[in-house]
Amino acid sequence: MKKAELRKLIKKNRAEMPREIVKLFSNSIMEHLIQAFEFKDKLVNLFLPIQKFNEIDLSTFRGKIEELGAKVCINRSNFETFELTPILWDNQTIIQENNFGIPEPINGKKIQLKDIDIVLVPLLAFTKEGDRLGYGKGFYDRFLSKTASDCLHIGICHTNQAYQIDDVTDRDIALGYLISPEGLRTFS
Repeated sequence: MKKAELRKLIKKNRAEMPREIVKLFSNSIMEHLIQAFEFKDKLVNLFLPIQKFNEIDLSTFRGKIEELGAKVCINRSNFETFELTPILWDNQTIIQENNFGIPEPINGKKIQLKDIDIVLVPLLAFTKEGDRLGYGKGFYDRFLSKTASDCLHIGICHTNQAYQIDDVTDRDIALGYLISPEGLRTFS
């Protein structure tokens, strides 16, 4: 299936998903993340959900992994360059939705991409090889391509179902892992 066709299908399916189910999926995914990965002394980049797209909500995950000794950063989007800038998420950070409904920090300390240990990546769908389907602007492909070689790229998805995506390119950055409500999936 082509990216545009699959993107339309997944977005339609998510729009029909009850919020209570998304909340259950979100809680299950956070539990699987805690079980599968070490967070002590790690800098973790996570995303806040775009509510209108029924994204997985990891907002309470910050507190859970900070208790384990992690630091957390979240991204600010630049829609002119299609770049993400990681910002340390602390108690002084102010979060506001941008014009596209993305909650992001409007203040805070910028983080160097090479310092990030783990990136939790939102996605719509993925292939059995770990290629991801996002919203189509390439924000995360650019971002992931600039992280350190030992940085873990973990996709976060509503389902463990892989899809065949016919138009994957060399610019698409594959994931190392995926967490869904069903648990951990590893890509080689």
